[in-house]
Order: sequence, then structure tokens, then C-alpha cells
Amino acid sequence: MPTKRRADGRPDVTALLPSVHVPFTHLQSMLLFALIISLAFGTLGRRRPADRVRYAAWSFLLFMLVAIAIGWAIYPFSR
Repeated sequence: MPTKRRADGRPDVTALLPSVHVPFTHLQSMLLFALIISLAFGTLGRRRPADRVRYAAWSFLLFMLVAIAIGWAIYPFSR
């Protein structure tokens, strides 16, 4: 299988990697970030499993509330 070459003659290794592009909206990215960080906070922040779940849910809720509040506050400046 012939490999692609760059302008300087070296093989182009990016041509061998599959191109995976998952388009996320800002809301989806915010949800994913809040979920991952909240799970980490819950796991690292508390000892008992019930406290971990409660703390993770609480931090997820606060992440979302703060993000929406900041977005709402800066919305007038985008126009």
C-alpha cells in the first residue's frame, strides 16, 4: 500500500489515522464537561457511596446553574 508523502518527502502519518469528527454543540460540551468533572468530584470528595452520589449530583447541578447564569449574563454582549 503506497503511503502519502508530505512536501518534504517524509510519510504523512495523519493519512493512516481514521478521521473521526463528532460535532458537539456548546450545550452538549458543557453537559459532558459538567458530568465528567462532577463524577470526579463525587468520587474524590466523599467516602461513603451515598455521599458520593449526592455530592456528584449537587456539583453537576451547580455547574449547570453557573454556566447557564454566565451565558445569560453575557448574552447581551453577543449582539
